[in-house]
Amino acid sequence: MNPASSGGTSESIFDLDYASWGIRSTLVVAGFVFYLGVFVVCHQLSSSLNATYRSLVAREKVFWDLAATRAVFGVQSTAAGLWALLGDAVLHADKARGQQNWCWFHITTATGFFFFENVAVHLSNLAFRTFDLFLVVHHLFAFLGFLGCSVNLQAGHYLAMTTLLLEMSTPFTCISWMLLKDIGSLERKNKHNKITPAFGSRRAGPILCFGSSTSG
Repeated sequence: MNPASSGGTSESIFDLDYASWGIRSTLVVAGFVFYLGVFVVCHQLSSSLNATYRSLVAREKVFWDLAATRAVFGVQSTAAGLWALLGDAVLHADKARGQQNWCWFHITTATGFFFFENVAVHLSNLAFRTFDLFLVVHHLFAFLGFLGCSVNLQAGHYLAMTTLLLEMSTPFTCISWMLLKDIGSLERKNKHNKITPAFGSRRAGPILCFGSSTSG
């Protein structure tokens, strides 16, 4: 199967020579750099704009930034996966070996993202002295699977693209986790505000009693 088979979807963006290892490796690196940039930008914006983020410990800050990065990738994956599943006639005509230019783009950039995920997980484990075997294996298999699709010029794209739909939940996971942290922060503030006046009233009590007794 020719890696440059016509797709009819935004040829000006996706019409590259994917038979060239240089093109594919460049897109893998671009995917890694892009999602690393998303991680850094999320950290900078959250540090500047979000009080809850500033109150988190370092490990939770990393998870917050990773959740946001995964959410961005989840949006890309959902759009690409749904188009492959529902809209691309070429892939449906040959689900075993069908290829599209736009699929090459998403597969190679997804490979870069999964490489970023592996680097982030291992650095996080080293920094915080943790190790989650299932998470490590999950990210390793995802990276190796998409790396294989990026290297193999004969691999069909339908399975890889529909597999990206597994990332569909990541935007919702990100939103729910951030809301959970925000709600927890608000509850702690409210509890603190309730406790502070209580202590104040206890201090005032003896003073008022003392004053009333002496005035008699």
